[in-house]
Amino acid sequence: MKRHFLIIIVSQLRELEAGMNNDKTFEPPSNARIAYKLICSLFGILFVTVFLPITVAAQLEGRIAYAVSGFNEKLGRSDFNLYMTTFTEKEDFETIALNHSGLYPVWSPKDDTLYFVQHVGTESHIFSINVTKPKQKTQLTAIGGTYRFLSVSPNGKKLAFNGYTNQQLQQDNQIWILDLDTGEMGTVTSIPHFGRTFFFYGISWGPQSQRLVFSLERSGGLEQLYLLDIETQEIEVLTEFNIDYYPVWSPDGQKILFRRWNREFDTLLTIDVETRAISPLFTVDKQTSMWTDWSFDGQSIIYSRWGVFYLYNIDSGKAEELFQVEGGIFAISWWRQDVLPVEPKQKLATTWGDVKIDSR
Repeated sequence: MKRHFLIIIVSQLRELEAGMNNDKTFEPPSNARIAYKLICSLFGILFVTVFLPITVAAQLEGRIAYAVSGFNEKLGRSDFNLYMTTFTEKEDFETIALNHSGLYPVWSPKDDTLYFVQHVGTESHIFSINVTKPKQKTQLTAIGGTYRFLSVSPNGKKLAFNGYTNQQLQQDNQIWILDLDTGEMGTVTSIPHFGRTFFFYGISWGPQSQRLVFSLERSGGLEQLYLLDIETQEIEVLTEFNIDYYPVWSPDGQKILFRRWNREFDTLLTIDVETRAISPLFTVDKQTSMWTDWSFDGQSIIYSRWGVFYLYNIDSGKAEELFQVEGGIFAISWWRQDVLPVEPKQKLATTWGDVKIDSR
């Protein structure tokens, strides 16, 4: 129907134009000629916008925070230092040093607050700064310990991380929740250690601030992905029989990005939270340090390989180099605006003692 309509309009316009050009006696008033040209211009716009497909390149927005390995002049030794890069309207990159050592930086969804882990002497604490006034640092944890893999809830009220306090053993490594309003912190998992040390490899909040996805090493050297319901503290297996780590929940809540270890290379994949369908994106060699995060709309992924940032477009399957820094990149957090709220589609009904395996 569209094609038939288009042919009729083109034919009529061509006939009118031919008459105007060939018939010497055809002298329409100037107003009519102007109207004719206006109609042709409008038709051209209509043709381009309606009948021709247009591909619009995604524009980088927001800012990213990350840690870079390098020499810390204040400490007089090698350390990880925090940086922030803002994507400008001119598609340029403005990078500033935040003048703090730290790891696992994550943005508050509400304002200019950045959370991170910093080593103080022989222990670590969680701090926050306002990037507009980065010199003012606030300590959030009352008890020191070994803390890793920060993730801030989308409602901006809680921080999730894993670790253990100075009053505990390394085998007591669990997932903690820090209430940013009250300062209270407590564990939300009680995973048995069976006398051995185990490690977490990434934590990420779901969009409704009700669930967490995390990677955990279990016996046999496998790291698997799990879903944790914060309210019930019930846990469900998400992946198994592989080494899967560094999960990052998508802004719309439908997918989780993660990395899978293979013998010769690593693969970046997504898993559909509802159907459990796994989709590979691309592979990288093992001689690389890789961190990832989603764009606001979930259409792109920013990732690092050593000291270089790349942007991967999910639809096209292509990646482009963004910029390079001196040193190795450790953790990336892309400031997200207008995160889409999604209600969970199912309720988890398992505990760690009787973990449910969904074979879908």
